[in-house]
Amino acid sequence: MVQDTIHALVLSVIKYGETSLITNCFTLEYGLQSYMLKGVLSKGKKPLSKSLFEPLALLELKAPKNKEGKIGYIKEAKLLYPYSTIPFDLRKKALVFFLAEVLQQVGREEQEPNPALFNFLKKSILWLDQHSEIGLFHIKMMLDLTQFIGFYPNLTPATAPYFDLESGCMSYEKNQPNTVEDPIKSFWIQLLGTNFDKLNGIKILKEHKSSFLKSVVTYYQLHLQQFKPPKSTDVLNEIFKTS
Repeated sequence: MVQDTIHALVLSVIKYGETSLITNCFTLEYGLQSYMLKGVLSKGKKPLSKSLFEPLALLELKAPKNKEGKIGYIKEAKLLYPYSTIPFDLRKKALVFFLAEVLQQVGREEQEPNPALFNFLKKSILWLDQHSEIGLFHIKMMLDLTQFIGFYPNLTPATAPYFDLESGCMSYEKNQPNTVEDPIKSFWIQLLGTNFDKLNGIKILKEHKSSFLKSVVTYYQLHLQQFKPPKSTDVLNEIFKTS
């Protein structure tokens, strides 16, 4: 059988048995795909290297499209873009683990190809690898991600005193408990109105960072079925407390 060459973003890896792993990947060509990495944890020579399948690694795979409901197998794998800073920077690794948790949940809805989403994710992760000022990267990425998964917020009119997380719209009425107001409301507007290269110009007090992220996670919970707050949120907030 001729193997297809596909481009993949690693979302998660779980252990299967004593010597194997199962990886979930979001692929450019087929959407979400699951693969068995058979014997990858065994001693001796292995067909594939476990080290390739780190969270949000960008890979080139030789693998056919999975049959519906089935786990596939990878014939060959190599790095599509070797990262130069992410593996060696604690802050970036924390961001990657957090975003991988988010994208694993988003990926469940992406059973079909979505080239625009894949290219957005690839471009964003490469930006992270190439820049040092990254304190708001994860929040900006989560906000921009909503364009591709169907619940991009409507932040007009910006003069309205509240942003209703449940409706995704600005409001003149306070809808407890899912309403944000200044200063968090203004951070939503600022971040959605800028690009990654200008994130460093947005100044947010340390005590507001975790509240801002919490509001974005709540927004996902309200609009994405079965979305759960990432387990790495607390670790992430702790690392960026002084950033």
